[in-house]
Formats: sequence, structure tokens, C-alpha cells
Amino acid sequence: MEKAAIYHRPESEYASLYTPEELRLRLRTKRGDIAAVDCIWGDPYDQVERDGDYAWSYDRTPMRIIAQTDVYDYWGVTVSIATKRVQYGFELTDAAKEPTTIGYGDRGFFPATPVGIKHAAMFRLPYFHDIDRIKVPEWVTHTVWYQIFPERFANGDPGNDPAGTLPWASKEHPGRTDYYGGDLQGVIDHLDYLKELGINGIYFCPIFRAHSNHKYDTIDYLEIDPDFGDKNLFRELVDEAHKRGIKVMLDAVFNHIGDQSYQWQDVLSKGKKSRFANWFHVHSFPARYEATGDFEEAKNITYDTFANTPHMPKLNTANPEVQEYLLTVAKYWIENFDIDAWRLDVANEVDHHFWRKFAEVCHAAKPDFYILGEVWHSSQPWLQGDQFSAVMNYAYTALIEDGVVKKDITPTTMADLLNQQQMRYADQTSEV
Repeated sequence: MEKAAIYHRPESEYASLYTPEELRLRLRTKRGDIAAVDCIWGDPYDQVERDGDYAWSYDRTPMRIIAQTDVYDYWGVTVSIATKRVQYGFELTDAAKEPTTIGYGDRGFFPATPVGIKHAAMFRLPYFHDIDRIKVPEWVTHTVWYQIFPERFANGDPGNDPAGTLPWASKEHPGRTDYYGGDLQGVIDHLDYLKELGINGIYFCPIFRAHSNHKYDTIDYLEIDPDFGDKNLFRELVDEAHKRGIKVMLDAVFNHIGDQSYQWQDVLSKGKKSRFANWFHVHSFPARYEATGDFEEAKNITYDTFANTPHMPKLNTANPEVQEYLLTVAKYWIENFDIDAWRLDVANEVDHHFWRKFAEVCHAAKPDFYILGEVWHSSQPWLQGDQFSAVMNYAYTALIEDGVVKKDITPTTMADLLNQQQMRYADQTSEV
């Protein structure tokens, strides 16, 4: 038996309340090493008289393999808890010709006997607080999302076309500075088409006032970009989408702001005397950079930015004034326009402290609100129920691309790695 491969962690994806009464437990072992696992569980205060003494009264439930990778087996079990507390351990029997059975609990391994169990330290969840349970919006479990880059979806109103707008499909390879006049009216005009496709959720790339065609360099979070329309048109879009059973998710860029914003322009003009000087991470004043010839890149930047893009100065989300401003934005679009979700750009570069406040504000405004963070890597810190509902699953995308499109990995390897991804998160998280 390969004891080093055996792993469990309470209050994690390995021990998660799926519903207030349903606890889902997992255990990891070396692949092919263990023939059977039983979960031993019960109320820690339940006692039974045995041989003149009192011992813990527990239930025993067999576990099954729920996922495999090239090196691990993952065992799972669901137990229904009658009380709001539980302690539990595991009994493992290996696949040797002469099988060995051992116990595994909070302090490691113990003899798989009644005496061993009596004296073992079990894993314990001392009280189930529903406020701590990972909750996700049920509606997202059956939502098919359609992502819309507004500038390139449909031009419904030529009257708001920016200067230099090109005829639709006039270039084989549109450039990063090209405009085609896509707008919100174009989306409204095609809602029935989207409904016929079978989608019931629209994920918009940024629609707020910004300098670029992609709008990730926000100028004003409280205004619709005039290239796309206005607030009345957006309200109509949300209402018409909801009539068709389509949810609406907006893209928020809270890691950084555009350099054309009044806050950053004030810093450039007043330096450290600006009331917004502490809204950013400026290392020395005046804030400056050296151009490299590429509009999106620079060197020797004296302030923190997104990547090396001088036109996207990074916000200091630890600053209470910045927090108040962004949280006002978060609830404004929920309370006034009834949006259903936020997608958070560059979410992994913003502090967890702010995201916890953000989640509280959103769920206070709309309890079944969906929060989707852009995180490119393992995302457990954001997915404990106090920050995001889910993250952009780029790891899944990359594995499908490598296995199905590029064929750089075998189907077996792809399946192993997909299982590895799934086992990193609680079931309800993976469902959304």
C-alpha cells in the first residue's frame, strides 16, 4: 500500500456540503493500489455501549472510484447528515494477494479495528454553517452562454458608428484598431436568432465608455459607450432578453482602468497632489513610460499596469475609496438594469479581500447572482463560496484543443488531465 499517495483535506473540495444535508467526501489513492474503501462516519457525540464501555457509534458506507488520472484514483461517497456535525475516517484495503486493511483519519493512519477506531482521531466538521457552504446559482447549471464582442456582432444603428467605420466584412483580417459599427441595437435585432440557436445566456465583452474598440480600457464604468448606444437601449436589451428566457452577463474590468479616465488624467496633471494619486500603484512621480513603437507595449513604466500596457494603469483595490467606487458600479448595473452576472477581467490580479466585499454586495442586490472570474490557472482560492461562483475554464479549453484539435496529446492523457481538473473543485462549482 502506497501510503504517501493517500490524501484527504476537510473543508475543501475533498469534503464539501453539496446541500445543507448532503455531504460529499473524496479520498485520493495511488491508481490501482487500493481495492476497496469504506467511509466511517457519524455524529461525534453519538455513543453506544460496547463490552461494558462506551464507544463512538458510526455508520459504514462503501466508496467508489469517481475519477482516475494516470497516477491517482479518486474515491467518492455522499452521506446524508441528520445532525449539523459529523466526524469521519476511512478504511482502505489494498489490492495485494494478501490484503491489508488500515484506517486513515485526521492524524494519519490507525489500525482498522474497533479498538483502533475508538482511539483514532477522525476528521471532523464540527458544525455545518450554511453561510459557509459553497452556493451557486441553480439557473447557471442549465445555461448555454453565447459570447458577444459588441463591436463585431451586428450593426443595428449606423447613426452611432464611430468615425472611420468600415463596411461590414470589408477586410479578410480585421485589425485591432478597425471599427465595423457593431452595437446594442444589432443584438436586440438578433435576439430571436440567438433564441433559436438554443442559447439562454449572453456574455458581453465590455460595453462601458472606453477609448478602444475592445473597451477593456474603461473611461467611465457608469456609462454605456456611445459607439454601442445608451442606457435606455441597454435596458431595452435586458428586458427583451429576459422575456425570451435569456440571462445577461456584463464584463467588468476592475483590475485596471483606461488612461483616458478622468482619475488617471488627474494623476498625470497633478502628480502626487492628485486626489486620485493613491488610487493607483505609482512608484515615482510624474507617472511616465518609454514608448517602444507598439501602442500596447512600453518599457520603464513608473506605475503598475496590466501586462506592459501603459494605457491600462492598475487600480489599487486595497484603497477604501477605490473599493467604494467599484462596489457602487457593481450594484448600480444590478439594481438599475437587472443584469444577472458579472464576468471579471484579470480577476487573478485583484486582491481576495476586495473580491469578498464584491461578492457580498452583488448577492445582497440579487441573491442568485452569478460571478465569473477570469483566472487562467488552478483557482481553489477564489472558489470557496465567498468570492466567485466559477472561473473561466481555460485549462479545460486548452486540454480539448491539445487533444481534439492539435492532437498533441492522446485521448487517454486528455481524459486523465480533465479528471484532474474536475477533482480540484467541489461538484457544485464544476456544474456552473
